Amino acid sequence: MKILIIGGGPAGSTTARLLAKDFNVTLIQEKEWDKPCGGGVKSKIFEEFEIPKNIIKHKFNYVEMFYKNKKIKIDLKGDNLSIVLRSEFDKTLRDLAQKEGAKIFYGRFIGFENKKAIIKINNEKMLFSYDILIAADGVNSLVRKKTGLKPIPKILTHYARIDKQTDTCKFYFDKKLGGDYYAWEFPHKEKTHIGTFHKNFENFIKYLNIDISPKGYFIPTWQKEIKIQKNNIYFVGDAAGQVMPLSFEGIYYAMHSAKILSDSIKSNLNYEKEWNKRFGKEFKFMKFLENLNKTSLRGFVVNLHKFKRIRNFSVNLWLGAKNV
Repeated sequence: MKILIIGGGPAGSTTARLLAKDFNVTLIQEKEWDKPCGGGVKSKIFEEFEIPKNIIKHKFNYVEMFYKNKKIKIDLKGDNLSIVLRSEFDKTLRDLAQKEGAKIFYGRFIGFENKKAIIKINNEKMLFSYDILIAADGVNSLVRKKTGLKPIPKILTHYARIDKQTDTCKFYFDKKLGGDYYAWEFPHKEKTHIGTFHKNFENFIKYLNIDISPKGYFIPTWQKEIKIQKNNIYFVGDAAGQVMPLSFEGIYYAMHSAKILSDSIKSNLNYEKEWNKRFGKEFKFMKFLENLNKTSLRGFVVNLHKFKRIRNFSVNLWLGAKNV
């Protein structure tokens, strides 16, 4: 069986790696680039997916929440948050997929012709046949558009990389700084990555006492109505909106969604049903918290984290503890 995967980020490369042992897998990656991303991921994913740990730039055992100039330190119960450089992380995942037998082409999906995918490689259009096509081509998925599905709901954020050094990941919940969501600082090897909802970026850099021009990118906002399959075309990762509400963590859920998809294909299971069985309740609960964060109760919810029991609950929820 021929499987064609469009997009070589964490979702696409992981799906390719897991399916290449059993099927004829071809992965199409548009280009090498460093996705604008904080690069934070749960540390346990390196063992779960046997990823080399030498690409980890930082490990943290706590993060900080800010609201109304008050700081709350959140103990992560060990070095459970790792920072990676996305360009290096994604390439590592593609290399692992290639080692399992996946064929990788650098080109761009542009549409369909005679039930084949049109891929533009070095300005030449080529047709790729497939039995199954997997779209992992991001929040602005062209595959979704070409198959007539609704685009993924999304928000526009602005980000920048600054010279300022910070000691851990910081989240700012003041509405002036983060809008309906939050603003953030993530430390990297030499710089700090900052970002927020696009309308609040100017307020945020004034708060940080810096002056810099931002770049923009979209983050998916998950909705339970998003279609993740149409006939023999499957969607995974950002192209399926599989980013955790409120926290906007995408890498971990993209890779585990890829595993759910690959297992579903191998065992002829219903992908959407299997995904909902694994993540449905968790995503719905976080969507509830995301909506709550947009109300006047935001300060109350943030300030609850002054209590150790609430901090432990939030961390256990983030870590995926089964007893939460």
